[in-house]
Amino acid sequence: MVTRLAVRELWITFRLMLLLVAFVGAGATVALLPAALPVTMQRLAIGLGAATVLLAVIAAWSLADERRQGRAGWLVARSVSRGTLLGGWFVALSSVALAGLAAAAVLGWLAASGVSLRLDPAAFAVLLAAVASTLVTAAAFGLMAGAIFRPRLAALIAAVGCGAALAVAWFLPQAGGLVPGSAFLELAALTDGPVFVADAWRSAGAALLGAGVLLVLGRLALSRAEL
Repeated sequence: MVTRLAVRELWITFRLMLLLVAFVGAGATVALLPAALPVTMQRLAIGLGAATVLLAVIAAWSLADERRQGRAGWLVARSVSRGTLLGGWFVALSSVALAGLAAAAVLGWLAASGVSLRLDPAAFAVLLAAVASTLVTAAAFGLMAGAIFRPRLAALIAAVGCGAALAVAWFLPQAGGLVPGSAFLELAALTDGPVFVADAWRSAGAALLGAGVLLVLGRLALSRAEL
């Protein structure tokens, strides 16, 4: 029920459409502007990275706004637990983002396979799985910020936090996929030659672990927050 209400709220406020446009737009850009494989992968990674930051911002703003408007308190007063409230918003945001990512992945694959005949589909799928894991981490981080701060501050913290994570991944490529955001760098570096996906698997695992930790912290923050 909470997930359905969250999706409805995203729909009527156009946040759902904005998320889908951001992710699908990343894939459509590389499909409509053919380029060499390295450029195509870089464009796709940049677009997905920007959409992920947007996801965190929308997650932060949405939960903080639910608290400010009193809708979160209204649900909790009617026997909806705070954990269910957080989980419902997490499932709603993650589902929308993953649907957009799936569309972007298909468009990205069509664009990449059109300029390369030796691209490994399994490696591409693993890299996109790592990106998907990073998406859910971004959603969890945004919700944690939204459980603590007011909408504008929560959105700012979500954007700065995600940007900082991407910057750390950029300047620490030797971290072997353990830094949040490294999945985008690995996707940007995809080439025709042999692809080692161990870092991508590590990135996916680290991102999922981070999402779990952030959700626990968000639940603790929400238990103390005024609704």
